[in-house]
Amino acid sequence: MSLFGAHKASKGTIEEVAGMVEHYFSGRGLNAREQEIAGAEGCGWWLSEGSAKVYIFVQEAETGPVLRITSPIVNIPSQGRETFFRHLLDINSSLTCCALATHEDTVLVVAQRHTAQLDQEELDDMVWNVAYVADLLDDKLIKEFGALRYAG
Repeated sequence: MSLFGAHKASKGTIEEVAGMVEHYFSGRGLNAREQEIAGAEGCGWWLSEGSAKVYIFVQEAETGPVLRITSPIVNIPSQGRETFFRHLLDINSSLTCCALATHEDTVLVVAQRHTAQLDQEELDDMVWNVAYVADLLDDKLIKEFGALRYAG
């Protein structure tokens, strides 16, 4: 037991965190095995939240295992890109525990941390936060900038 409560923090092994992800899916009434991503480096799962698709990865890195949660939301519009990118930066300044990023021509909501000392509540919060922000922002960016929803 820790000084301030009974939360059990993990040592951060991939197996421990994979168990937490499975617990998260079970709590949502989903079967984690059916949500696995075949061929993912490390472990990977997906889930849908509203209009957003969320990916959860637990991967080995040079400094130890890392939890990465990402949701591709829209394709970058071809017109008004400078204004669009400025808007993304403005949004980033008010986000908590996640950020906007780009990969190729796609805008992503991302959250990442090393797995050491990760507990179930923090994992649950990270997944929920990325899913919530992704589901909220995709519609706003489509409406405001004519961006196309990511269809990957």
